[in-house]
Formats: sequence, C-alpha cells, structure tokens
Amino acid sequence: MLAEENKGFQKETGRLLLLVLVVVGLVAALHFTPLRHWLEEAQSLKARVDELGWKAHAVFVFGSIVGIALGVPRLALCGLGGVLFGFVEGFLASQFAGVLGAYGTFLLTRLWGPKEWVERKLANSQTLRKILVAPSIGTIFVARQMPVPGIVPNVLLGVLKTRHATFLLGTFLGYLPSNIPVALAGSSMAKESLSKAIAQVSLSMVALGVFSALILAIRRRVKVQE
Repeated sequence: MLAEENKGFQKETGRLLLLVLVVVGLVAALHFTPLRHWLEEAQSLKARVDELGWKAHAVFVFGSIVGIALGVPRLALCGLGGVLFGFVEGFLASQFAGVLGAYGTFLLTRLWGPKEWVERKLANSQTLRKILVAPSIGTIFVARQMPVPGIVPNVLLGVLKTRHATFLLGTFLGYLPSNIPVALAGSSMAKESLSKAIAQVSLSMVALGVFSALILAIRRRVKVQE
C-alpha cells in the first residue's frame, strides 16, 4: 500500500516538474526563435485583458468553473490564468474557479450520483478506498495529489458521505501545491524580460519542491492518524 501511494505521489510530482520544464523550454523559444512574435501577441492580448478589468476576470472564472465541472483539465486553465492576468490575479482566479468547478461536479453527483460506479471504482483501487472511505480535510488534501483526473475524486466524494465544508476546504488546500507553481510558470510566459521570466520559472520550481515535501509530510501524518 505504502509503495503504491509513494509511486502515485512521485508520478504526480514528476508530471508537475515536467510541465514546469516544458514552460522553461517555451520561454526560451519565445525569446530566441521566430516564435518571438507569439510573445508580442500574448503581451498585446494581456493589455486588452487589462483594459477589460473585472469583466475579463468574470468571464475567465465563469468559463473555468463550467469547464472544470465538465472535466476540463484544471492545470491548463490555471496556466492560462497566469498568462492572462499575471501570477497573483491568475492564481486567485484559477484557485477559486477550480474549487467552485469541483464543487459543481460534487453537487451534481450528490443529486444524480452513479453509486454503482463509485462502488466499483473504490473496489478496484485500494489507495482511493483507503483515502476516501472516511473523507476528511486531510484525506481530501491527499487525494488531490493523486495522479488521477480531478473529476474522479469529485464524483467519489459526491456519492460518499462528505460534508460540504469538508469538501470545499480540503479541495482548496489540495489545489494549492499544484496551482501556485503552474500559475507562476504560466505568468512567466508573458514576461518581456527573459531574466524575469527565468527567475519566475525558477521560483515555481522551488515552490514545487517545497510543496512536494509538504505533501509527503501530510500524507504520513494522515496515515498515522488512520
């Protein structure tokens, strides 16, 4: 069981690290290859977004909530938020949109949940059954780090006896370790200065390392308490 969980967390960390490294490559390409015109277009789009103000944020958040509720990858939207709004605003918009989108799936499942599918899913995955059989803020946090599509825990938790506040807080905390590095990396892609872009990507890698260590510590604590 422990080996299976460690493998899952290592896979998820590796996936995020690969994403950050891809962004590093894209940043370099945007500054040193003919793709530089894309950087200029991105900066022009960002200027138009700034002119729209809160309307652009509202459209992005609403669209992200609907998309995530329907299964659109959350991290892709988080990276886009970083590109469009910068790190702070992009992270905040993506974080709350991610939580509310997940909550939308949770509510739909609570009303029309496929209970038979959930029972089969839990029966086929000892790790998910161990983590989510008695949902808490800690176990939901841990489940959010598993290398599975985000919609899967949303549906599982919607069918299981999960309190709404527990779902929301566990999901909010569980999204932080991935949303912060990805929003940082995404915002670096629209930086006009290469040095600032590289510094921001480097910071995202440091954040990824810190959060990975934190995740392992929390996982061990949750396991001990079980």
